[in-house]
Amino acid sequence: MQIQTIAQVIVNAGIEAVFDASTDCQNLPKFFTGYKGIPAIVSAKTIDGLPLHEGSIRIVTNSDGSSIEEVIVSLARPDTQRYELVKGFKPPFSWLIRAASGKWSYETLDAKTRVVWNFYFELSNLFAYLVFRLVVQRPFQQAQELCLRNLKQYVEDRGDSTQANNPNGADL
Repeated sequence: MQIQTIAQVIVNAGIEAVFDASTDCQNLPKFFTGYKGIPAIVSAKTIDGLPLHEGSIRIVTNSDGSSIEEVIVSLARPDTQRYELVKGFKPPFSWLIRAASGKWSYETLDAKTRVVWNFYFELSNLFAYLVFRLVVQRPFQQAQELCLRNLKQYVEDRGDSTQANNPNGADL
């Protein structure tokens, strides 16, 4: 049984700047700050110390003390990043989730970028599915939405935005 959550945002910046900011491991704690029972990311790094690339293993340490191991399945600059979470869930998540994965898609809209983040949870049984739907799904989706708003603010505040070319600040 699978549950999908989705969030999206439009960033007033070029696609490469948005992609680069969102795939830089050092930025993940700035973006994914958690929500209610969903833990925040406190650090992220690749085990080889290199920038993120296809085949990378990324270790994400969360505010609940868990360390999630993710494998980067696809990384195609500037339009896609896809990853699978392979181990590290702590209870109660480990009781509910059999597998999880995420996909970020980036699309140019004029001088802006649309980011769509799909997350997929494979639940272990019907009971886990029902509990997840009732207790976890909405807070996780809200954590995703907050993460994308943080990404948007970070990139736009850095000056990688269309407003740098438009001093009046009006949307183009």
